Amino acid sequence: MRADSRDGGLASNEEIMEILYLSGSPGKKSNTDYLLMRMLSETAGEFVKITDYNIEPCRSCWKCLKLGRCIIDDDMSNELMPRLLKADVLILGSPVYLNNVSAQLKAFIDRTWCLKGKLRNKIGGGVVVGRNDGAEGAITAIHAFFLKHDMIPANRGVHGYAYAKQEIEEDPEAMESAKKLSRRIQELGRVINRRDLSRPAELI
Repeated sequence: MRADSRDGGLASNEEIMEILYLSGSPGKKSNTDYLLMRMLSETAGEFVKITDYNIEPCRSCWKCLKLGRCIIDDDMSNELMPRLLKADVLILGSPVYLNNVSAQLKAFIDRTWCLKGKLRNKIGGGVVVGRNDGAEGAITAIHAFFLKHDMIPANRGVHGYAYAKQEIEEDPEAMESAKKLSRRIQELGRVINRRDLSRPAELI
């Protein structure tokens, strides 16, 4: 983290959080991408389109438990995992497919098994876009990922109502929810910056 002088952000003598916005939408310039980019404009950070990377599915070989790393030689291991470890905040976005996240995001999530214990106390945010049906299942999947890694979910997440391209722009509630999530992430950043969460709880 480094200092951020923006309004609503961290104080000038505090630190800027490294925020990764990860889109699991396979569509180009999708509604999911739009919401994530709106949030990014509030907080700064880096946008990552998961479908731009070669991510093989988890092989369930369990070799990472012995070696401490994933043995699959692909973009997930070589490019994305180092960025996940460096980031302070992970915002996961997905369209709602069959009451769940996209296949691309699920593959990404499954591959983080080898990072167990290494994402602890990072802040997480969930963003999903779809019709009313299935949104809760998709948000639950994202939050389950955060909790599995002992991360800190910022709030209940964002549900954008959209189907057609650019339809998300007609959902003012989603825009407001995205803004609230951005502010909550900044708030948590200020709280965490005042405490060393790398130490055991009993020593804080």
